[in-house]
This record gives sequence, structure tokens and C-alpha cells, in this order.
Amino acid sequence: MAVINGTDHFIQKKTEVQNADATMTFGKKTELDTFSTQDGILFLIGFTGSKRNELAALLADRLTMTVQTPDTLDSMADLEALCAHKGSIIVVPQSAMRDDEIRSSLREQGKVFYLMTELLHLAQNLGLDAEQGREQIGADFIELEPHMLASLHFILHGWKEPEDLVENVLEPLGLA
Repeated sequence: MAVINGTDHFIQKKTEVQNADATMTFGKKTELDTFSTQDGILFLIGFTGSKRNELAALLADRLTMTVQTPDTLDSMADLEALCAHKGSIIVVPQSAMRDDEIRSSLREQGKVFYLMTELLHLAQNLGLDAEQGREQIGADFIELEPHMLASLHFILHGWKEPEDLVENVLEPLGLA
């Protein structure tokens, strides 16, 4: 294997510029629209074991919002009934992510946060070892993860504890 020393193999093409001493600063183009905690809806999507309920409770306390944790969400009528309660944080059951119509409607109805985590972390949170996790939740994980990624507005690092994620929710909502 050849070892390359020095920098003569770097691209060395020179280009003329108008002002070699000029600098440019990048930042926010526009201010974020502030999310209305009275009229808005937050959706927390993710897998069982991702601690969505714990995060929802922390956010509800901080934002003075209500939490809805339906066991099932099988139809658009169910979703519309949940969304009728403005100022809510809705923990979406993972099974609802199989429905194309529900998935696409989430983004229109509110802000969608996905607690993204890996299979082994979910298994650990559910009290399973790695092999049990692969057997019991692996197929759902493989099927539903692409749907969750396609439905989100924002990703949250699901391997963090819920109290460490609150600011990560507030910032993109313009509430930090």
C-alpha cells in the first residue's frame, strides 16, 4: 500500500475572486413561526418502547397542553375526533403508521416528531434481550420505520431520556 506524504496531490487550481478579504455569515433566514399551544397539535410517533408517553407528559406540563394516548387509531374518523381537541399532544399508536391516509394527514393536522431509535435500544426499554427484540419487534421495525421517516417534521434522538428532549421539541416550534 502506497503512503502519500505532503499536499502536492491536493487540487491546486487557483481562481480569481473579486474581494479576497470578504467574509460571509450564514444564519437563520427568517424567524420561526411560533407554535400555538392553545390551537396547535403535536404528534409523537415512534415505536413502543421509545418513551413517547413520558415525553408527552413532560411537554404537557411545560406547555400546558393535554395528552391523548389512544390505544388504537384505525380510521380518519378516529384521527379527526382526536384533532378536534386543539392544544393536544397525541401519542400515535405505532400500528396507525400502516394507514397511508392517516400518515399523510398527520403532517397537515399538526407538527410531527419522530422519536427515532434503534431496535436494540427499544428492546432494552421493553425488558428484552437483543435476540428477543429481533424476534418480537424486528418485523414491525423494518416495515414501519420508512413510514415514520416519511411522516415526520422533526426527528428526536430516541436514545436520549425524555427530559433531555424537551428543548429539542420547543426549539423548532419557536418556543425555546
